[in-house]
Amino acid sequence: MAEPGKLLELTVEECWQLAETRSVGRFAVNRRGVAPLVVPVNYVIDEQRVIVFRTGSGAKLSAVGRGVAVIQIDELDPVHRTGWSVMIEGTTTWLYEEQDRTVVEPWAPGPRPYVVRMTPVRVSGRRIDAPPSETDARGYM
Repeated sequence: MAEPGKLLELTVEECWQLAETRSVGRFAVNRRGVAPLVVPVNYVIDEQRVIVFRTGSGAKLSAVGRGVAVIQIDELDPVHRTGWSVMIEGTTTWLYEEQDRTVVEPWAPGPRPYVVRMTPVRVSGRRIDAPPSETDARGYM
């Protein structure tokens, strides 16, 4: 079995830099009396570092504004056993699309007339660095 890499804590700035390289994350929020809701969303990060995504009516919209929500963004490389994960916790509000000009292009079909804005309250992340490479007696891989 390969030797594991190092688990490193990311700075807040590193977290934002990584989150800005992606456009899909998992939105998670607690719901009353049932399991938490965890769903993928297409997002953008605006100039104030607010997470913005669009949605239709339903479970996501109903959960907005009820406590702290999370967006998890990550990248994994199972071949090299490396990757990173960023969690952005925040409070959420929604507006009708005509009240917010942020451009978000959802991948899912169907109407998405609501714009959800998540204002961050905590940003954290971790990275698994690659394990040391095995080399031969000459120092070559």
